[in-house]
Amino acid sequence: MSRFSGLAALLALLWCVPAANAAEPLRLVSLEYPPYSSAKIPGGGSIVELVTQAMASQGKSVHIDFMPWARARAELRSHRYAGALPLWPREIVEEQLIASRPLFYSELGFFVRRDTPVQFTTLNQLKGHRVGIVRGYGYPQTLLHSGFRSEEAVDDLSNLRKLAARRFDLVLLERVVGEHLIASHATLRGQLIWQGRSLERTPLLVGFLPQRPGEPDWAATFERGLRELHATGDYMRIIRKHNSIAVPQ
Repeated sequence: MSRFSGLAALLALLWCVPAANAAEPLRLVSLEYPPYSSAKIPGGGSIVELVTQAMASQGKSVHIDFMPWARARAELRSHRYAGALPLWPREIVEEQLIASRPLFYSELGFFVRRDTPVQFTTLNQLKGHRVGIVRGYGYPQTLLHSGFRSEEAVDDLSNLRKLAARRFDLVLLERVVGEHLIASHATLRGQLIWQGRSLERTPLLVGFLPQRPGEPDWAATFERGLRELHATGDYMRIIRKHNSIAVPQ
């Protein structure tokens, strides 16, 4: 083989590497957070479908794995995924991610047992009460430091089951997620209810790892895709399909 032909072969190989990488799907990690994101929902839920369709409009396919947030954080820090969803602002900051625009707004508050509701006017009155939270979630610090006794579980469904079993007095949870989980599980249906008071209104975001040398800016790509979905009307079609609420204006 001549020196020229060998160089040509090497250049051809190098040319193919970016093309092969471009054909690979973008790998993201998600929490089980229905109805916004779930492996059990057709289309993956409202945020999952917004992400996959926005990226598809930019010519990029997406692969999403679902796992508990504590594990998802470890995977992100190992750079096995390019980003995560859905996240709260504190989680974006802690993981040093690039945030998308808000896709929805969460109503964060308490769920209680229907037969033993917990009444309070200030959070200080919950001192000593056992409250279920999820390990690693970025809850607002003002809530976590208000005096109640928090106990961690691996996910929201586990907390609701513990609440029904009287192991907790309350569960701190996003209203739409809690109501979806309760309606979807016969052992919880009719037993647990929203306490009736929203404590925080928190945006739900997609977070991307900062751009690395030689890689696309996935946060900017996603933003372009969202603008495309708005322009075509597909954004609101997806929202209506999933009957999602609390949509940012």
